[in-house]
Amino acid sequence: MKKLVATFFLTVLISVTVFGQAPPTLRIVTESPDLPSELFYGDIKVKPLRLRPGTNTVITIADYDFFIQQHYIDFLRRFPEPSGMQFYLNILNGCNPSDVECVKFTRGALSANFFRSPEFQRKGSYVMYLYMVSLGQRPATPTEVNDPNKIDRPHYAEFMTDLQTISVPNDDAVLGEQKKVELTNAWMQRAEIKARFDALSNAAFVQKLVDTAGVTIPNQAQLVTDLNNATKTRAQVLRAIVESPQVDDKFYKQAFVTMEYFGYLRRDPEVCVGSPNPAQCGYIFHNERFKLSGDKDFIENTIVRGFIESPEYINRF
Repeated sequence: MKKLVATFFLTVLISVTVFGQAPPTLRIVTESPDLPSELFYGDIKVKPLRLRPGTNTVITIADYDFFIQQHYIDFLRRFPEPSGMQFYLNILNGCNPSDVECVKFTRGALSANFFRSPEFQRKGSYVMYLYMVSLGQRPATPTEVNDPNKIDRPHYAEFMTDLQTISVPNDDAVLGEQKKVELTNAWMQRAEIKARFDALSNAAFVQKLVDTAGVTIPNQAQLVTDLNNATKTRAQVLRAIVESPQVDDKFYKQAFVTMEYFGYLRRDPEVCVGSPNPAQCGYIFHNERFKLSGDKDFIENTIVRGFIESPEYINRF
């Protein structure tokens, strides 16, 4: 397979100006300044024609190198390093191209691995859990859709903005930690968070966090003591709860499903609250699949395949 050295864009736009109406305008939408932008003609996304350098060969999401590169961009918010690209290429090249099921299974397993990766857990899961611990969480089952404590947050746009603030080239550990501290400190200064927590005592602050998350933290009393003794800030206590195994145990599955929507489809999950048939809502449907028989990795791979093999995902490119 030829390496993806560069991407060329050939865009042909044909517009018809209707009498009395201004034609749509071209808009370039950039989520991250160091990552590819998207082009819109009015509200219609313009898909580029990607060609292999020096050829007329079209690059598609079925191509292994482009598939892998897109995962780095969508989930880790950076381009792949050469060793990472080669590692995943070797895995995909382990399938005989004529063995369609092997290719599909391997693509699903590889894709799920990006969510499971330590890098994503340090970044994407952290941002996701900040919302869930501070503000609430999306309803994950049909019985929760009318729970007033379950809210549809984070939204795609705000999640991606926050994720970008802690995404660094090559996953630099020192810089990444610095940016994580900066995000958590800034989080505590947001008007929405200040309105929710500033008037509370230290004990009430910690209690509200664990109540919002719906978990039991074994070191809760120590966290309150640390605040009273000024050995920890509220931002540090929030981070301690967000990164606790109890929070991860509770929210891992629904964070996994939410991130499938954010990473693959680049949008919010469907709004299930008030749905006449919540069990058929896509977001809840995928969460319910975790109850199927089989080990966790197999179920996650199955959910991922539902996204990467969907027309909505394939038509992004």
